[in-house]
Amino acid sequence: MINRFLVLFTGLVVSSMALSGHHKDSEKLAPVASAGQVVVVYEVPCKNVVAGLASIKDLIAYEVKASPISYSSSPATIGEGVIGAVDLHLSVASMQSVVAWQEGDAKWKAMQAKSLEACGVTADDIKATIILAQ
Repeated sequence: MINRFLVLFTGLVVSSMALSGHHKDSEKLAPVASAGQVVVVYEVPCKNVVAGLASIKDLIAYEVKASPISYSSSPATIGEGVIGAVDLHLSVASMQSVVAWQEGDAKWKAMQAKSLEACGVTADDIKATIILAQ
């Protein structure tokens, strides 16, 4: 009886030790972008960071459901009094298609204007850094 208990106990300990590192893979991050993809970092000086971020989050939520072109966008704080977004596009052509869609979408333009108004700036104050992944 004791031997069966020891075998069972040892089996449980060994299996739990083997599984204890299972979460390690989820801690690894994939590369930010693959070769040919485009990362765009938008920076907007903002007088009301809370309101500005809320409106950027609303804008991104709209993009997710309305954009006919697939891309990823995340809201960001960039230093003190600066907010923005980080976008990932499949290619330069894809990024250009997204910009064309945004320019032609009245609701997107209105939401962007609301976001800029919350920050007390205009579209001319947006700084965009375009990074082509290699």
